[in-house]
Amino acid sequence: MTTFLRPIRSTCLIGSAYTKQEIVAGRRQPNRVLAFDFSLKVKKGKDPKYPVFTGRFASGPPDDRFVYLSWWAIKRGDYINRVKARLATVDWKTVRASQEKNRPITADMTGWIPGDARKHVTWYLG
Repeated sequence: MTTFLRPIRSTCLIGSAYTKQEIVAGRRQPNRVLAFDFSLKVKKGKDPKYPVFTGRFASGPPDDRFVYLSWWAIKRGDYINRVKARLATVDWKTVRASQEKNRPITADMTGWIPGDARKHVTWYLG
């Protein structure tokens, strides 16, 4: 899965946080957007239409999983912000298409801010 964010200027590390509170840094693209690539596993859940995502980047309860995108203040040693990239809208059809076409499931979170009113991310094949 891949998510994209526009860069901010700061002395911070921006990346995907996983459950051990470690951050994996994003990669700057030629258009200056930061890309965060991470892998998740899927399994069947209570709702047969939607998978449950597991793995080191999956956070939250099974029916509301998300991936944290995190800004870490290097000098201060604490979080500046974390944004949840919710996975609830990714269905089995999207997962299967990703596997069959060998393409990542992608979201563009450019413009998302702390406390953003948008709850769900729009995921699509990259």
